[in-house]
Amino acid sequence: MNHLGRTAWTTATDASNSGDPGVGTLCRVQDETEQVVDVYTDGGCSPNPGPGGWGVVLRYGGHERELYGSESGVTTNNRMELTAPIRALESLTRDSVVRMHTDSTYVRNGITQWLPKWKANGWRTSTREPVKNADLWRLLEAASARHRVEWLWVKGHAGNPDNERADRLATKGVQEAGGKVSAPVRVTTVRKPGATGTKVSADRSASTGPRCQAVTKSGAPCRTVARASGLCHVHDPAVQCGATTASGKPCAVATGGGRCERHSAQGETAPALF
Repeated sequence: MNHLGRTAWTTATDASNSGDPGVGTLCRVQDETEQVVDVYTDGGCSPNPGPGGWGVVLRYGGHERELYGSESGVTTNNRMELTAPIRALESLTRDSVVRMHTDSTYVRNGITQWLPKWKANGWRTSTREPVKNADLWRLLEAASARHRVEWLWVKGHAGNPDNERADRLATKGVQEAGGKVSAPVRVTTVRKPGATGTKVSADRSASTGPRCQAVTKSGAPCRTVARASGLCHVHDPAVQCGATTASGKPCAVATGGGRCERHSAQGETAPALF
């Protein structure tokens, strides 16, 4: 999606937040040509602090994707709530317009209101205390910078189907975290109705920065931070050109999603967004 269309910003009251009518929600006035990725996230741990999990549901056109992961060490609800949108944004293979739905006011208010003040204060609060979870806030800011993100609050456990799905995925992550050193990320991709789904697994921690699982041409382990797939942006086929070369092999030029300049000129079509 190189052409994102006209975008304007306005502030409107979140109709779903009936218990707090004074809270404004950042809203986008979208051009009809924009294609939007809807993302629902959730996270938690049991007990709090304790082992945690996070869950994500992504929708784009007729495609869906579910992700979840675990943190087997001692973490918190807020860290898992932050991890979910980070992993969701990292999983997108190219710049996107995103509607991010979270039931965490901590996440929504933090990214839309508090973050600029924290940065201006040297990552300290108004009371000069160090910002909690600053490592994840930095990651979330970096992951958001690549995309155009609209942050929306949804009431948890209120019957929203995709919020409930994200909650179930996060709960599964919490369950898998119990008594384990680390738990794998599970990725389930569901294509258009009637199509066959695929599953991909990669061992990685939910809130740390695992390294790419690939081996470089020199035979050494790749030291680049991995994406949700367990591979970095260079080694992950999902963010490579992928067009068929003269030798019959996929083109491995890293593009972040879509065809490289050479194959784009040949009229090759871009791959799916996730």
